[in-house]
Amino acid sequence: MRKREFQLSRFDPTGEVDLENPVAVEMATKSILDRLYGESYDSALLTQGIEVLVQVYRGRYPGLLRCDTLYHDLRHALETGLTMARLLDAHAKSLTSGSVDNIDGRHALLGVLLALFHDVGLLRRETEAQSWGAVFTPIHEERGVEFMRRHLSETTLAPLAEKAECIMPTKLVFKIPDTWSPLDRKLASMVASADLLSQLADCCYLEKCWNFLFLEFSAFGLAGTPDSTYPDRETLMAKTSGFYSKLVLTRLEAEFCGVHRLMDSYYSGANPYQEAIQRNLGYLADILSTRDFSRLRRRPRPFVGGPLLDS
Repeated sequence: MRKREFQLSRFDPTGEVDLENPVAVEMATKSILDRLYGESYDSALLTQGIEVLVQVYRGRYPGLLRCDTLYHDLRHALETGLTMARLLDAHAKSLTSGSVDNIDGRHALLGVLLALFHDVGLLRRETEAQSWGAVFTPIHEERGVEFMRRHLSETTLAPLAEKAECIMPTKLVFKIPDTWSPLDRKLASMVASADLLSQLADCCYLEKCWNFLFLEFSAFGLAGTPDSTYPDRETLMAKTSGFYSKLVLTRLEAEFCGVHRLMDSYYSGANPYQEAIQRNLGYLADILSTRDFSRLRRRPRPFVGGPLLDS
C-alpha cells in the first residue's frame, strides 16, 4: 500500500477523523455530545474513558495485558465509539421537540463508553499470559460486561453500571430480551449497530478479513481445519457477502429496528458508511468472480500504539 493510501486508510468513512489518533477521536466525539447535551453529561468522564481505553489496549491497565488481537484492535474500539456518537446525534435530529424517545445525557455517555469498550473482553488478564486473546472470542462479550460493571461502578455513572449488559447484542447470536426497557433496547441496538458499521465500512475491511480475522477465527476452531466453518481464507471471503446479507442486515433491520438507517438522513442521503460498505462488497464480488485474491493489495496493520507498536 502506497504511503498516501496508507495515510488515508487511517481515517473514518467521512475522511474527517484519524482513527489512529485517540485525541482526534475524543475531540470529534466530544463535539457531538457537547452540542447535544452541554453540561448535562460528564464530559470529563468521556476524556477519562478514552484515556483508560488507551491504557487498557496498550497494556498499562492493572490486571490486563496488552492487546494482541489483530482485527479487534484499538482503532476498531475508537471508531465504534465515534460511530455510536454519530448515531446518537442522528437519533436526536430525528425527534421532535420534547419527544418521549429522547436519550438523556447520562445514557448517551453510557452508550459511547460501552461502544468504546465493547471488545474489552478480548484483552487477556495477567493470569492468561499463555493464551491469545482471540481464544476468548466466544465469551468476550460476557467478559466485557463484567469489566464495565466494575469500571462504571467507580464513576459518576455508577447508578447505571448494571446496564453494561447493553454490550451483549454485539454478540451475533444474542437476542435482546423482551424484558429490557425501550431505552435500554435502543441504546444496545445503537452500540451493536455501531460495531457492525465500523467493521464493514473500514476501507481495509476485506484485507483485514483475509489477513487478521481468519487467524482470530482459527484460535477457537471456527477456521483453519477441514471440518471448520472456514477451512481456508478463500472460503471466508466467499461467505462474507452472505454473512452481510443474511446475518448482518437481519440484525441491523430486525433485531436493532433499523437504527442504522438514521445515518441516511443524518448525512442527507449520501451516507458514507453505507457507501463504503457497498464499495467493499462490490470489490469483493469482482474478486470472487475471478478468484484472484491477489487483488487484496492493501496491507493494513493492527493499531495499538505505544512503544511496542508505533502509532
